[in-house]
Amino acid sequence: MSTYQRQSRGFSLVELMISLAIGLIVVSAVLAFTLSSLTANSEYVQSTRLSQELRNSMDFISRELRRAGYDENMNRYTAASTLNALVISPFARIFVDDDADGDGTANDGCVIYAYDRTGGTSGTVERARGEIRALRLAFREVDGQTVGVLEIGESASGLTPTCAGGAPTYTNYPATCNTASGWCALSDPRVINITNFSLDTSGYIVQAGTATSTPMTIREIGIGLDGQLRQSADGTVTRGISSRVRVRADCLEASANCALAPTGT
Repeated sequence: MSTYQRQSRGFSLVELMISLAIGLIVVSAVLAFTLSSLTANSEYVQSTRLSQELRNSMDFISRELRRAGYDENMNRYTAASTLNALVISPFARIFVDDDADGDGTANDGCVIYAYDRTGGTSGTVERARGEIRALRLAFREVDGQTVGVLEIGESASGLTPTCAGGAPTYTNYPATCNTASGWCALSDPRVINITNFSLDTSGYIVQAGTATSTPMTIREIGIGLDGQLRQSADGTVTRGISSRVRVRADCLEASANCALAPTGT
């Protein structure tokens, strides 16, 4: 009888405390691993979303700049030279400013360009058809914070977008376009803070004109785009991408003229 009692007496208090301590250590390790996995997964999702947002913007910018200078009446330039009254396309000029606010830092670029759109008068820049376009980075007040926003400008009747044109209204969503300046929001400032939009024109190849040759500028524009996901927990999810765009339409003018903003009727 005494032997049975000794075998069924259960755990002592010391044994129970040791077991509880070991269990707490194991549970803590499991919880720490689980939280770490959730954090890593959340950061991965946020990073992927930010990268996708930046890539979408970069794809749009690249398509626009590749199309810059397109002229539906391009055949009139096929045999053009200084010897037979050179004809210059009104779409050829591209204005680039990699420091639009003049603060000495090339992180808020602005580019103004033009391309012929279907319909209308071929070979003529028609502002009413939105054929002069522009892209820029501007820092705006959104929900009480300064946020970098990519903006797109489009010409209208009697209106040509300029780098210093008035801002859209960001007190509502979608942001209201500024009809007086032609500027609208391109990126969503509620989701992403664009911290850098740089434009590098060092890839231009300039051929000066002579008595027997046409001046020409072959253009390749480097683009840098950095951003920060505003909805991340600590606001530190930051990514950057870069690209180089070969403008398909060469400029058959003196290089100084090629760098001017296009004008239209």
